[in-house]
Amino acid sequence: MTYHILIITSRYLVRYMKDTLKKPPENVSFRFVEYEKFTDLKAIYLENESWADGILTTGIVVQTVLERAIDKPLKPILSLDTDNESFYRIPLTLLIENRSLDPERIIFDVFVNVEPRASVLSLLDNKSIMDTFPDFSHWLSVATLEELYTVEDSTLKHIQKLWEQDQIDLVICRYSSLVPRLKDLHIPCVFASGTDEYVRDVLQHLLAKIKIEKITAHAPAVISISPKETKDRIWSERLEISLQKALMDFAHKNDLDFILQKRREKTLVLTEKAVLSYITADFKQNLLAIYLNDSIDFNLNISYGIGNTVEEAITNSQTALVSSGISGDSFLVDEDQKLIGPLDADNRTIASTIITPQMQEIAKQSSLSTMTIHRLTRLLILLGKREITSTDLAENFHISLRGANRILQKLEDCGVATTSFQKSSHMRGRPTKIYTINL
Repeated sequence: MTYHILIITSRYLVRYMKDTLKKPPENVSFRFVEYEKFTDLKAIYLENESWADGILTTGIVVQTVLERAIDKPLKPILSLDTDNESFYRIPLTLLIENRSLDPERIIFDVFVNVEPRASVLSLLDNKSIMDTFPDFSHWLSVATLEELYTVEDSTLKHIQKLWEQDQIDLVICRYSSLVPRLKDLHIPCVFASGTDEYVRDVLQHLLAKIKIEKITAHAPAVISISPKETKDRIWSERLEISLQKALMDFAHKNDLDFILQKRREKTLVLTEKAVLSYITADFKQNLLAIYLNDSIDFNLNISYGIGNTVEEAITNSQTALVSSGISGDSFLVDEDQKLIGPLDADNRTIASTIITPQMQEIAKQSSLSTMTIHRLTRLLILLGKREITSTDLAENFHISLRGANRILQKLEDCGVATTSFQKSSHMRGRPTKIYTINL
């Protein structure tokens, strides 16, 4: 079996990528596609999606743009960032080769939008890139698609201003498209490339992700269908038979394998992840619901679950049903416990990745990341309630109790959470705070 890897790279780096990967691993085929601007990325991905098994990009910003611009789950994707070792090696090599360089006047282009003087000196005083410039990760998580599209232009303007003010001598670039533009302005710069070994390591990780994705394509999946409660109409045996017939007709017309299982006032459809991906158009539409609503004159609740076992898939479909009951739409919970939905052709959303303006505002008020706010929102939907304890949060976020208390305290301080009441499990010991989250 041959694995097809799409390499999305800038024009500046395409030769480097081709040279580094000139000997692909056995059973691996590469396709190199260049982009000029970040606005090109969506079209490039969609044009090559059917061919590619996985995507390798030349930067985390490229990957982030694709994740924001494509309104459905991406093929397995990894980006070639500059590894921590290279971020130290490159400036140290420059300083050794030219002792007259001032580390305070050498800056990193990728960080200037969050740290105006993102200098090498700041890096040398800390343990790692993320310790030095932690706001970059935060910015990346909250940036709008438009901000991502224009970040290279805004970065170039900022660097040009610093150069004209005689505040910098050299730029270490991670935005590869900026290198030729900076050279045109006669601003000294070098590109911070990783080692060839690092590139090959990332490729191996991507291949591992692809293989796992193909294996999990046959993971158990369950569709749970039940009648919505109505005051005027009652679910009858005749309607149940009509539902089963409609399901088998749908399976026959689409050449799908379905196993029907009758439960009390509920029908379970046992299938696999690949089938679920097909009938939901990669988890973004509810094609089955459209078909059933045209076939049966009764409102239905339809939820989807994927799991590592049939039992887990059934449980996940019931978890998705909780969200369906809240909103009236269909949702899916996958094998990683990610909630996806609503699955609607006119309102496609992926709950595991969407960042709303409200989340951004709450994150700003509470000094937490938008990803934390988003994960909390998803957790409350999965739990089907707004009340939570620090123990609940710690267990579901896989963090310490102290970390959970810190998050909830920040939410309380900014008015997003309130302490609704306290309780003690055995009437002894310290009471437990119960937080009501108002997102």
